Amino acid sequence: MASWALILVPGYHRKPRNTLREVLVANLAMSETMPMTMTASDTDKATLAVTPSDTTGLPQTLDVYEASWSDLIPTPAEDQPIGRLFRGLSLLIYWLGYPRMWCAVFRYSFYIAVGYLASAAMLVLWLVSLITIVAQAVGGDISPTAATGNGSGAMVWVGQHVQAAAAWLVAQLPQSWAATLTILIPLLPVMAVADLAAFTRAYLRDAAADGITGLRARLRMRVQSSLARALATGSYDRVIIVGHSFGSLIVADLIAGWYRAADLEKISVVTVGSPGAVFAFRSRWLTDEIAAAVERRPGHGWSDIHADRDLLSAGLVPADSPAIEAGDVTRFVVDLPGGLMDRIDGTIHFTYFRDEQVLRTILGQGAAPGAPALPHTVGKPALPAPAV
Repeated sequence: MASWALILVPGYHRKPRNTLREVLVANLAMSETMPMTMTASDTDKATLAVTPSDTTGLPQTLDVYEASWSDLIPTPAEDQPIGRLFRGLSLLIYWLGYPRMWCAVFRYSFYIAVGYLASAAMLVLWLVSLITIVAQAVGGDISPTAATGNGSGAMVWVGQHVQAAAAWLVAQLPQSWAATLTILIPLLPVMAVADLAAFTRAYLRDAAADGITGLRARLRMRVQSSLARALATGSYDRVIIVGHSFGSLIVADLIAGWYRAADLEKISVVTVGSPGAVFAFRSRWLTDEIAAAVERRPGHGWSDIHADRDLLSAGLVPADSPAIEAGDVTRFVVDLPGGLMDRIDGTIHFTYFRDEQVLRTILGQGAAPGAPALPHTVGKPALPAPAV
């Protein structure tokens, strides 16, 4: 009996394990062109039985796993006011003070530019709110040593001047600004944007997560364990890896360094709603890993799906990438339904799995009902396993 495994790698989302898996499985069970029924579900996996059809090349069963990593998302540090202000300044400089990022966001589409500018505005708003908090602390009983957590003379001197500068700046602002901030901060996802900006920077820098390994290695190992277990069973004819949003970066990193090239012949990769094409402008290692991953040519193909009007996605690779021209990656652009607010608040970013075209592409059934299966690349020689 033919059986496939699907390993879903979610993006940055503080949700319980299997939340996104349940969404994907529910939509697969409601597919019009690929009839299937969920027969079992537990913490480990959900199993779908596929109804035989003349128009699909699907197996009898599909096991769906989720390689969840939300528990590895660091909890924001509870810094003193000045510590938070320093963090805010460094984040603003990292994301907005790098010219290549501005070139990247205006390279792709109007919607990517809008998404980046909106995120930048919220980071600035967050910083202004931090400045206000620090200015209020000047009048309180807070010392520069306590605020910075460092008793060195240099840090005390810096803390004193930062407090004074914050107090001066707030004094120049109209009194109505404080009231406006009080209203805006709860209404806008300001803290969510700030947390995501901090997490992404930590990932691109491979910041130490436990004093031993970096954040990048911890995320990659979580997904690597799931893939290794699926391959080790020997019962799956094909293993599909689906990386959603930020999860697509982890998938690319995993495939680029997978230690057995022969395993790749059984694998297909689908990246959905990826921000990789933009983030690659901020990180040389990410650029190299994405290029190395698609060059390894999984045996059952690599599909990259994104929506033009998704403010959070530009695809894993640019539309003019040589990998697309060479056939190493098949790129699909979908038009997801949703109003203006759905795009602004990011809701549309989580609706890819409601699209029949996306579901068919994930299972290798082409981009539309009745279309032939995606072309395989088995004929291409696999690259040797990377040197350890």
